[in-house]
Amino acid sequence: MLNPPSLDLPGLSADRPETIAYPSARGPRPAVGRGAGLACPAEKPLRDRLRAMAADLVASWRSGGMPAGARSAAGLRSQAEILCQRAGAGASHVGWTMVTIVSEHWRDKLSAGSSGRRLLLLPDCPMAVRPAESSDVSRPPHLCGPGCVIGTLWGAAREQGWVVETTPRAVAGIGGLLTGQYDGILGVARLEHLEKAFAMVPAFALPIAAVPFDPQGVTTLDSPAGGSAACASAAARSALDVEWVLGLLGVAGGQTAPVADHLPLLREAAELFLPASLRGIAATAGVPDALDWMEGRPEPLVSTARFAADYLGRGGKFLRPFITLASFEALTAKDEDSAGRSDADRTAVRAAAVAVEVFHKASLIHDDIEDADGMRYGRKTLHEEVGIPVAINTGDHLLGFGYRIMATLPEVDAGCRADLVAMLSEAHVRLARGQGAELWWRDTRDTPLTVPEALTIYGLKTSPAFEVALSIGVRLAGVLPTAAGAIDRYARHVGVGFQVLNDLKDWHGDPENARHAAGDLLGGRPTVMWALARERVPAADLQRLSRLAEEARLPGGPSSADVIAAARRLYGSADVFARAASIVDAERAGALAAAATCRRSRLREVFEFLLDLAVPEGAAAQLVG
Repeated sequence: MLNPPSLDLPGLSADRPETIAYPSARGPRPAVGRGAGLACPAEKPLRDRLRAMAADLVASWRSGGMPAGARSAAGLRSQAEILCQRAGAGASHVGWTMVTIVSEHWRDKLSAGSSGRRLLLLPDCPMAVRPAESSDVSRPPHLCGPGCVIGTLWGAAREQGWVVETTPRAVAGIGGLLTGQYDGILGVARLEHLEKAFAMVPAFALPIAAVPFDPQGVTTLDSPAGGSAACASAAARSALDVEWVLGLLGVAGGQTAPVADHLPLLREAAELFLPASLRGIAATAGVPDALDWMEGRPEPLVSTARFAADYLGRGGKFLRPFITLASFEALTAKDEDSAGRSDADRTAVRAAAVAVEVFHKASLIHDDIEDADGMRYGRKTLHEEVGIPVAINTGDHLLGFGYRIMATLPEVDAGCRADLVAMLSEAHVRLARGQGAELWWRDTRDTPLTVPEALTIYGLKTSPAFEVALSIGVRLAGVLPTAAGAIDRYARHVGVGFQVLNDLKDWHGDPENARHAAGDLLGGRPTVMWALARERVPAADLQRLSRLAEEARLPGGPSSADVIAAARRLYGSADVFARAASIVDAERAGALAAAATCRRSRLREVFEFLLDLAVPEGAAAQLVG
C-alpha cells in the first residue's frame, strides 16, 4: 500500500502533470501541477478543518448516496478541490484531502473490524537511528526510544486486535486484502508513497485508509534520549496527528455506538456533598459527629467537625467522585438503561466516592499551606481564615474520616475493603512523596531540576488521585483493576498532562483564586517550565531571573510585571511554551493508548471522557497560540 515501485495514482502521476484550478467567482486560483509538489497541511487547525469537512461529506453520502462521479479518481479529486477551496487550503493540499476523504469513508468499517482481520502499516520513527539496511521486511518499525509515537501506535493497534507490519510489507498486505486474509488496511506513510499505493485499486473499491505525514526536516536522534515529548513534537512537525490514527484504529473517536451521557453522574457526584447526603454517609460509617453544620459560633468540641463540613461543601468540579461512580456504572450497567436501580444497590460506591473526594480536599488544605496560597474556590484558603494550626488539624480530621468511610463500607466483604484501603493508602504515600520532592527542590534551589525529574514529581502528585478513583469503582464492581486495562499507565499520563497543562494556564492567571500570571515562578515553585528553560537558557540568565522573582516577593522589590516580562522573553527564546505544549500532547496520546488496553467499551468511554475533561484536545496549543 505504501511504497510499491513504479505505481502512480491517476490524476497525480509524475508523467501526467494534471493542472488543478479552483472554481471561484473571483476567477481561478493559481494552477498547480504535480511538479509543484504535494504537501500535508502544515497547520494542525487546517488539517482538523479539512478532516471535519471530509467527515461531513462522507456523512452526507450515507444519507443521500454517494454521487456516481465521486467514485472515480477525477471525481474524488473534484470533491477534494471543493473542500480545499472552502477551507482556504492550497492546491498542493488536494492530494492529502483526497486520501482523507477515502479514509473517513472507511472509518467505521475499520474501527469495528474483527481481531486479526485488520492490518496496520507503520513507518520507522523519523527520529530513530537508522541501522544498517536489512532485507528483513517482517521486522517491527525502528523506534526512537521510550515513549516513541510510532511505538504508541503499534501498542494501541495490537491491543485492539490489529495485525501490525511495516510499510515495506504494503504490497503483500494489499495482496492479503484481495485474497481475503484481511478485511481492511490502514497505513501511515509519506504522501508521495500513498499516491502510488492508491493506484493499485480504484477509489472506494476496497477498505484501505491512510494517514499521510511528511517527516522532512525531522532530525534523527543520536541516542534514545529525546523522550516522548521530543518525539511528539517531531510528529507534530511531520503533520502526523496521532489522535486521527487512533480514531481510525477504533481507539478514540468515530464510535459507531452512541457515547454514554455522563451528565447524570456528574450531578450525582456533586449532590453527594450536600449536608443530607454527608450526614447519612457519616452515620453509616459510625461517626455521625464527624461533620457538623450547626449555625452560630462553634463549641470547642465540634469546631473541627464544623470546619470540615464547611470545606467539603465549598465547591470544585467533584471530578474524582464522578470517576468512581462512572467506572462502577460502566461495569455494572445492563444493556438497557440502568437508571432504574435503587440507591440501595449503590450505597457502597457512593460512600467510596465521597471518601475519594474527602482525601482530595484534605490534600488541598495541606497543599495550600505548603504553597502559601491565599485563595481556593473563590474565597480565602482555610488557613487564611482560621490559621495554619487549625487548618492542618482539619485536614488531618478529613483524612481520618475518609479512612473510616472506606473501612466501614456496607455490604462489602472484608477482602474487598482491605484492597480499597490499601489503594487509598498507597495513593496517599505517593502523593506525599511527590509533594515532599517539590518542597525539597523549592527550598534547595541550587540543585538543578531536570525535565524527567519534574515530570516524575507531577506523576506522583497528580496521578494517584485519578488512579485510585478509577480503581475503587472498578474493584467495587467486582473486577480487579489489573484486569480492566492499564489504569496505572493511563492515570500517569492523564495526571502529568493535566499538571503540565496547568503550568501553561498559570501564565494566564486565575482570577477566581486571585492568582496572577506566572504564579508558580513568582512563588518559587519548581515546574517543568523551569526545567525546560534550564536546557537552553544560559545559567547566568536563569540565576538573574530566579533572584528577581525572589526579590519581587519582598517589600520594595521589582514589580511582578517586570519579572514576568523578563521570564517571557527568556522562555520564548528557549521555546519553553511550545515544548511544554508538546509534552501535553504526548501525554494525551499516551493516555489514549493506555485507554485502548481496556476491552470493556463502556469503561473505555469513561477513560476517554475523563481525558477530555482533564486534558482537552488542543487546549495546550490554544494557550501557547
